[in-house]
Amino acid sequence: MSDIREELNALAAGTDGVEAIEDLRDDPSFRATPASLHGFVKTLRDEPKLQFKKLVLITACDNYLAEPRFDVTYRLRSLERNQDLRINVAVGGEEPTLATVTDLYKTANWLEREVYDMFGVRFDGHPSLTRILMWEGFEGYPLRKDYPLLGNTLGTPGYTGKGGKA
Repeated sequence: MSDIREELNALAAGTDGVEAIEDLRDDPSFRATPASLHGFVKTLRDEPKLQFKKLVLITACDNYLAEPRFDVTYRLRSLERNQDLRINVAVGGEEPTLATVTDLYKTANWLEREVYDMFGVRFDGHPSLTRILMWEGFEGYPLRKDYPLLGNTLGTPGYTGKGGKA
């Protein structure tokens, strides 16, 4: 297992905008810039010695009042090498945006839509970046820490007021 870590660390050291960070639960972990993410993930998938061919997860964390505000986390798995890894990307600004990886992994379609729907992080080049959990017309992003505690009740189907259901 140490040989794959050495290969991963060498790859990260040779890629601009990517650095190895402290392992989480004994899985290799990396921090990438938004500009370097797509190329790094493509190399991890296509490199015959690594073969990270499975995208397991894309999620986000809202670091409210900090900038960059969001940490988007990608979790990849190499079935051939029996290894997982994690990539964190910090993204911020008025409209946080990352490049899509749907051209690399089909599962990214749904995972990116979920991150967009819940946190408002956009993915450039996504084939259909629409809401997946909330209905069309819903305003806001429910997993942002500045989202109202009582939620957005305006326009909620079936909602008649505080404590009441239609």
